[in-house]
Amino acid sequence: MIPSAKHIEFKYFPIALIIVYVPFHILEEAVFNFPLWMFTHYNLPKSLSYPHWLINNLFFFIGLLSGLFVFLKHKTKYLAFGIGIVIWGFMNSIEHIVFSISDYQVSPGLYTSIFFVLIATSGFINLHQNKLLSKILILKSIGIAVCYWIIPLLFIVSIGSVLVRIFP
Repeated sequence: MIPSAKHIEFKYFPIALIIVYVPFHILEEAVFNFPLWMFTHYNLPKSLSYPHWLINNLFFFIGLLSGLFVFLKHKTKYLAFGIGIVIWGFMNSIEHIVFSISDYQVSPGLYTSIFFVLIATSGFINLHQNKLLSKILILKSIGIAVCYWIIPLLFIVSIGSVLVRIFP
C-alpha cells in the first residue's frame, strides 16, 4: 500500500527539492565533472572552470530561493511559485535522464535527478489529492518554472565573459 501524500503540507516539496539541489545535486555534478560534460554536450568554446560553474549554479539557487520566499509569504496566493520550483527540478532531471539514455552512460547529476522526479511526482500527487490543481495554476507554474531557468541564464550569459577572464 502506497502511503498518501495528502497529509503532507505542500511547502515541504519545494523545500526538499532545493535541499536536494544544494548541496547534493551540485556535489554529484562536481564529482563527475559536469563542466567537462557540458563542454562536450553543448559545444562550448571551452570547459568552464569549477568556480565559474559554481557561480552559475548560485544564480539558479538565488532564483529558486527567491521563489521559495515568495511562495512561503502566502502559500495559497503564491502557490504557483512553489509548484514552479518542483517543475524546475523535474525539468532539470529531464536533461540528465535523456542524455544518460542517449549516451548509454550515466550523466553527472543523474542519481540526484531521480530524487527530483520523485519529489515532483509526490508533490503533484499531494496537490491532486488535496484538489488544488487547475489548468490555470499549472500553466502559471510552468511559466514561473521557465522563468527560474531564463532569468538566471540571462545573468549567466551577461557576465559569462567576465567570469571566463576571472576564472580561466
